[in-house]
Amino acid sequence: MMADFFINGFSALTGDADAASFAPYFEARRLRRMETIAKNALLCSCRAFEQAGIDIHAPKDTGLSVAAGAGSLESTCKFMDSIIDDGDELSSPTAFAGSVHNSTGLTLSVFLHLNGPCVTTGQFDFSFAGALLTAREFLKRGLCREALVAVAEDINPSAALLAPKNPELFAPVLRGPQGPFTRAAAAFVISAEPTEKTRFAVTDFHFSRTDAPAAPCSLFPSAAACALETAARLQTGKPFVLRDVFGGAELKLEAEPYVN
Repeated sequence: MMADFFINGFSALTGDADAASFAPYFEARRLRRMETIAKNALLCSCRAFEQAGIDIHAPKDTGLSVAAGAGSLESTCKFMDSIIDDGDELSSPTAFAGSVHNSTGLTLSVFLHLNGPCVTTGQFDFSFAGALLTAREFLKRGLCREALVAVAEDINPSAALLAPKNPELFAPVLRGPQGPFTRAAAAFVISAEPTEKTRFAVTDFHFSRTDAPAAPCSLFPSAAACALETAARLQTGKPFVLRDVFGGAELKLEAEPYVN
């Protein structure tokens, strides 16, 4: 079967991961100081690796491509508040570390023992498309045998409060400024060649500019929405074509079940 790449495992989550869900993978005490969006992405990544038959505790040269939306927004707001309240010298180092865009990538690399290339994409609603494109390039260039595409979307508490009151102000960057807003995460394990665990073959994948009008958000306004839509289509086990248009760009993803 001719394919652009293959999907060997996937998982998606809306809301926040609870401690009990990590019981098969990690001790709860190891997760205590972890940022919420990183924790959500970690749980999805563990489940996707499990589907793909990959040991999460073994060192591996897997590439990592993270879609972070607008980054760790809650930690960023906490860091800015600490500057306002306590000044530059006493600002929170913990909040600063969590606010960095690549903090989720670092967490996943350490906990999952990933030694391959790592890139984080922060491109609002098209972060997932950009991260998937990056992961495909990893595979095409032979930088790794498989790649993990992890999606982690946070909530900006200020935007969640103000956007529904001023939708026209937020419309250029939020597809559904009226809300509701929720954290979400997803993970996909992809490879250039099929494996014993391959579930889908992606036969067409494009991410390009377009003049077409934006598509409505089918789930909720989030950079993770398209990733959740993809996971939902994969879960059906049927062939599908997914198109998404927003902000002058278009994603097309066509896939069909893979049979060994």
